[in-house]
Amino acid sequence: MSNQLPLVSIILPVYNGERTLRATLESLLRQTYSHFELLIGIDGTHDGSQAIAEDFKDARIKIIQHPQNLGLAHNLNALIQASAPQSEFLAMAEQDDIYVPERLQWQIEVLQDYPEVGLVSGIAEFVSETRRDLFPGLLAHGKQFPQGDALFKYLYENQLKVVNTCMMLRKNTHLKNNLAFKNTYGNFNVDWDYVLRFALVSQVYGIPKVLVHMDRTTQRQSVTTNTWGQLKASRQLLKDFKKEFPELVNRKLYFKALKTHRKIELGNRRKLGTLLFGIWHALCYLDDYFLRYILKRKRKHLKLKKSQ
Repeated sequence: MSNQLPLVSIILPVYNGERTLRATLESLLRQTYSHFELLIGIDGTHDGSQAIAEDFKDARIKIIQHPQNLGLAHNLNALIQASAPQSEFLAMAEQDDIYVPERLQWQIEVLQDYPEVGLVSGIAEFVSETRRDLFPGLLAHGKQFPQGDALFKYLYENQLKVVNTCMMLRKNTHLKNNLAFKNTYGNFNVDWDYVLRFALVSQVYGIPKVLVHMDRTTQRQSVTTNTWGQLKASRQLLKDFKKEFPELVNRKLYFKALKTHRKIELGNRRKLGTLLFGIWHALCYLDDYFLRYILKRKRKHLKLKKSQ
């Protein structure tokens, strides 16, 4: 019976994941939808991650070891390439997240009911020592993602609002459009870059349910804890996409995205740093305003001169 069901390839890149990997694997192996293969990419790490994965005597697990560290993007691409030819869906996972048992089942139902949808994600619950937050707020408040160019612009301006750790992709859509994960910004923004491009070739759906619990305690170890490296990479992505997609990212959208980014930066400053960065933010805003004003006056002057 199970062989008649669509095969899902779970893609799990691992680097120094021994502290959290066991709990992640347990949550994936407890899925109510069981017809999947679990591809674990051990990416040049010399901790106990591989031994932990090997402890699970489950025929669905396939361990792929990279002796040298490839980086997140290349690890993901290698795992996708190693997925079974007959698999229809690619389920992304991360080594320090816990997935609800129904995650795969709910996502497969969406992809089977809506063939125009190529990517489905859901809500993440961020768990810290003092609070629990739902992300993205758009789905938590019962709304749905816009589509096409509108989704691209929404994600460009507001940064990635699609939960990357619980994305499920239609494999054929990924392959047919020659999509790939890129290491343009090192291990940062790999998913933001990918989803922006995906939004231009297929529809994206968000399940209004919690699919994953994500550790946001102060003791967690993750590449995303390198806040300033992430912020620098995000500034560069905004510039790069403005240059690559000028028909979608005009000057107004770029400034709006930059304003969002500056607010995020401001939220990571403290005391004197906050004051100084606030002053810098205000000066940058005035600089943006006067630049727009000068360009507007110049266009008006040229238009007047042409009419004469």
